[in-house]
Amino acid sequence: MQTLRKIFAVGAAATVLALGAAPIFAAETSLRLTHLFRVESDAGQAAQTFADEVKARSNGRIEITVYPASQLGDWTETHGLLMQGAIDIGLQPLTTNFDRSLAIAWFPYIAPTYEEAKAAYSRGGFASDIADELMQKQGLRLLGVFGDGMGGAGFTKEVSNPATPGEDKKLRIRVWPGGTTHRVLMEKMGFQVATVPWAELYTGMQTGVVDGQIGGSPEMTFTNFKDITKTWVQYNDHLELAWFVMNAQRLQSLPEEDQKLLLDVAQEISSKRFDEVQAADERQLQALEAAGATVVRLTPEELQQMAAFTREHVWPLIAKELGDEVMGKLRKGLQLD
Repeated sequence: MQTLRKIFAVGAAATVLALGAAPIFAAETSLRLTHLFRVESDAGQAAQTFADEVKARSNGRIEITVYPASQLGDWTETHGLLMQGAIDIGLQPLTTNFDRSLAIAWFPYIAPTYEEAKAAYSRGGFASDIADELMQKQGLRLLGVFGDGMGGAGFTKEVSNPATPGEDKKLRIRVWPGGTTHRVLMEKMGFQVATVPWAELYTGMQTGVVDGQIGGSPEMTFTNFKDITKTWVQYNDHLELAWFVMNAQRLQSLPEEDQKLLLDVAQEISSKRFDEVQAADERQLQALEAAGATVVRLTPEELQQMAAFTREHVWPLIAKELGDEVMGKLRKGLQLD
């Protein structure tokens, strides 16, 4: 058996040389990347593209194994594992379990248009810089930001005057447990609110415990609730983001050229997505319409009115989520002071 193996090995080596192919070496660096998205989703494909590009540009020296669909744990759990270094890289939302100020990731009406969102969350943008500084305190580094889609609200019923803040909508909407940002926002907009765990949300909407949900993108709603969504309101209340984050110590352990490579690839994917996210959202909105939902698209003027109302009447009530220092940086970044 050993002789046969040697024969096959010699034959294989001869074939490689004859074909002029480069020999295959084992990766010098192996990294693990976690995310919560479906493999076929836009964010899931972005994670795999990141791994493939890094491997190709490093000539196979860096191998990134991607674990999709929360295989390594819920995103709130993997955030802690990233801090510990048990996982190297994540593409996921940010949890406020360790720092409430990371609510900057979904603070309402920071950027109600796609152009404003790109400026705020791209590399060097004020919101990106604020988040990166907060993450560094947790032993994490920001590589890039993937814009998964603009936020909105989906309902099982019609919505009266969705763009008129303060008017009683006579509907109960689900907000996610923990934090106060969108609970206060929805109350001020005229909705009753209830906190329902994600695992119980579909049944809650189906049985009338709640009439709708806020906190996700058009893609999320089409994927999970298209058969029970009768109205979708594109509020643009926040940009749903997945953050390319890496354990800082692991990143610093790599050669400078490899650190730069990881950052460059993540930034290229992030920039490309910011240019594509509006069209991606529109495809999902059209899919919702094809599934029978009424889609309400707010005009640019209505979006700016919603932003102005939120900043005046909602932000003072939820500012404690960020703290005085971060809130001050946010207002400075938006040139509100």
